[in-house]
Amino acid sequence: MKTGIQAELTQALLPHEKVWANEEKTILAKNILLDLVEKTDPAIIGLLLGNDDLKRHFFVEVNGVLVFKLQDFRFFLDKHSVNNSYTKYANRIGLTDGSRFLKDNSDIVLDFPFKDCVLNGGQSTEEGEEIYFKRNNDQSDSQLYTKLTQKRQEIFFNQTLAFDEIDRLFDAKAFSKFSRYTADGKQAVGEIKRHSDGFLKGVPAENLIIKGNNLIALHSLAKQFKGKIKLIYIDPPYNTGNDGFKYNDKFNHSTWLTFMKNRLEIAKTLLADDGVIFVQCDDNEQAYLKILMDELFHHRETIVALTSTASGVNAVNVKRGEQMFKLKEYILFYSKSPKFRFNPLLIKSPFNSNYKYEVIFENGEYVITDLKSKMNNTELEEYCLNNPKNIFSLEKNNSKAGGK
Repeated sequence: MKTGIQAELTQALLPHEKVWANEEKTILAKNILLDLVEKTDPAIIGLLLGNDDLKRHFFVEVNGVLVFKLQDFRFFLDKHSVNNSYTKYANRIGLTDGSRFLKDNSDIVLDFPFKDCVLNGGQSTEEGEEIYFKRNNDQSDSQLYTKLTQKRQEIFFNQTLAFDEIDRLFDAKAFSKFSRYTADGKQAVGEIKRHSDGFLKGVPAENLIIKGNNLIALHSLAKQFKGKIKLIYIDPPYNTGNDGFKYNDKFNHSTWLTFMKNRLEIAKTLLADDGVIFVQCDDNEQAYLKILMDELFHHRETIVALTSTASGVNAVNVKRGEQMFKLKEYILFYSKSPKFRFNPLLIKSPFNSNYKYEVIFENGEYVITDLKSKMNNTELEEYCLNNPKNIFSLEKNNSKAGGK
């Protein structure tokens, strides 16, 4: 039986979608909740502050500022564990770490070198190379310095230690050197006019392409567009060595993951509550990227789609004893809210006359009427379109709109 504070906690957290161990929202996922409060999640802290009893028990005022008592909150959850009943475990099948289901444990995440860092990504050329000059020791040489290039050295800023460097990197930057591209070619832009919502003025409305470091661009857009973006599509470099995006060899794999993590974090901030994000990749990084995105967006909201599969000659070669072929592309799809649904895609098609049966519930029973026996084709089409909820077909071949 729940204590008063337990009941208050359960009630207070009802608006939050990600802290529940069941769909009925009666059992809190303790480890997910703890992970969020340890990260000072604004939504969770706000819900706790909104309840007077929880505020009194788990917050203390210091010089006019409320401080969350994390240790007290953790101790309370441990003493009133919501996931340790024998019946609950006896009726669940899954992997555990000895005491908890991995599905309920938000501590199971992808770790990699420099995960707690921001990748500077600075470079002096678009090819990912740095230019430097070497002094010539031979004084007789007419050229005092020789211009050389080298693969850039990645710079990582630790999120705890390098506050100033990260702040400078993420501070909003001014966009410059605008050009307009039309059917007539490239044109100079004298003045940029924007609506109050940040979008460009123009008839028709104009689009904006930003060329440069996309991490800096995303942070520069954050203040104006935070929580407003409906869709984000990312087609990152695949880290194959053939995509023209060059990394420091020593940290090739972890550099790519850090590169993606930095961008996915700000992308999530930009997404609207009903926003979605698509990230395209190949099998070289897909498994690691999915775990990383599960951690950021939560795995219950993801669908993995294959854009194509190997076939033809590749499939035949496997039967001949050659290596297994690889799937070509993946698209990882995540929504910010588990309630997201796609809008129906309606396609105009001829009226299907198989939809001729009207089903109405009257006096405790269903009455089925064959409308075609009472109306001509024109009348039937008009009536069915005006009363679609009651019209059905008994044909088996109506999987496609307009099918015969």
